[in-house]
Amino acid sequence: MRKLYILSVLILFFAGYAFSVQKMETVLADGKTILLPLAPVDPRALLMGDYMDLRYIVNTDIRAALAKAKVVRDGSNPSQSKSRAEDTAVEGFAVLRISNEPVPQAASFIRLDDGKPLLPGEFLLGYRIRGRAVTTVATAFYFQEGTARQYEKARFGQFKVADNGKTVLVGLCDKQGKLIAPGANADAKDEE
Repeated sequence: MRKLYILSVLILFFAGYAFSVQKMETVLADGKTILLPLAPVDPRALLMGDYMDLRYIVNTDIRAALAKAKVVRDGSNPSQSKSRAEDTAVEGFAVLRISNEPVPQAASFIRLDDGKPLLPGEFLLGYRIRGRAVTTVATAFYFQEGTARQYEKARFGQFKVADNGKTVLVGLCDKQGKLIAPGANADAKDEE
């Protein structure tokens, strides 16, 4: 009986994992490609290996829109301290549009989703508030050891976005919006 229980748990685990991977593959295949401008980032973390902590300008825009909506809704002062329970575990959607500024496929914040139909060219991006931080998409990008220098020039995160606002990080892009290829030119720069 115990073996049957363990086997059924393993089957359920792997089925769930396969379903999750299939959903990500669908987003990669069918999702809209967008670029989100990065806020200043930290390109190294010694204890975690080589990765880049990612922050996005759109997160700041969403936070400002949420604060403004709160002021309009209940007339409170956003500079007043909030209780911890009031500011945790909030989820929603932001409406973005591909503006092609400053590079092709660059997206910018339009408004918070209010349930109205989306205009042509607009799409949803899911967000979450944890504590006082707004997170929308991947918060870290891991890369091969020794290639940190090439990612220091990253200015955009490239994503695939599904119709339901879910995203998958494809890679990081330079200031022209070109995808930084893993390991490309890393050896040449190190030799100089």
